[in-house]
Amino acid sequence: MKYRSGTIYNQKHAVRFKQSNSLSCPICSCQDSALHILSGCQHPIIKNMVTERHNIAGRLLTKAISKGSLGSCLVSTDVGSADKHRMQNLQIPVTAESRVLPAWIFAINHNRRDRPTSCPDAILVTPKKTCIINSQNEQNHPNDQGLTLRSGGRVVLGRGQGSLAAATAAGGRPPSPATAYRPRQTRPENLPWQRRSTHLIEIKYCEDNRPEQQLQAAHAQHGHLRRSIAGDHVHHVIQTTYSLRCRGCYLQSSHFGSSEESRP
Repeated sequence: MKYRSGTIYNQKHAVRFKQSNSLSCPICSCQDSALHILSGCQHPIIKNMVTERHNIAGRLLTKAISKGSLGSCLVSTDVGSADKHRMQNLQIPVTAESRVLPAWIFAINHNRRDRPTSCPDAILVTPKKTCIINSQNEQNHPNDQGLTLRSGGRVVLGRGQGSLAAATAAGGRPPSPATAYRPRQTRPENLPWQRRSTHLIEIKYCEDNRPEQQLQAAHAQHGHLRRSIAGDHVHHVIQTTYSLRCRGCYLQSSHFGSSEESRP
């Protein structure tokens, strides 16, 4: 609330009220401000507090991922030690216990000597989305209500239940909606390189109205890593940055290669 109302006392207020002649932070000598107090002070103690706040947010995010359908897709996390996880009654996912990036995540033609040292807060490797047969059939037969035979043929249904039973007896199956498709769960390291998507997750704190600087910094921070994973061939590498604002909301920004999408 004090940040929203601009009442966090800092050196700017001290100079305004003629209680000081310096705008510098009294403990780290950088320019003081409300944002500097919350996330920018370079004093070792405060810097460690800011890092731990970042890691707490990261652990909550990885917990939510590990409890969902993509929990087995986590391959790496860098949001604190096992002891820090236990302090929040959390546990590092079994698939992401090591902070060292696995060798299989990089492109086949990647030079090991040129391996990047940056490590995102979390990395997921998921199967690429594929088209299902029913979607193609709906495009080819947009007006009929039929069943797809196991042989690949089509049986057009009438309006009565008898037609449905007859078509089913003929060896057909009801068409499934696209939302009913679920890829078979496979261990990330067993996915072929050409059939997987790599997701880099990064968390940043930013100002309420000016998140661009932190988003650009996150995008540039892992540029070498994205190129090392993608290689010279077409590979789906997605970097998603969660920018936590001081007032409590967040901005999710995803980078797909050279393009970018942002959603408040």
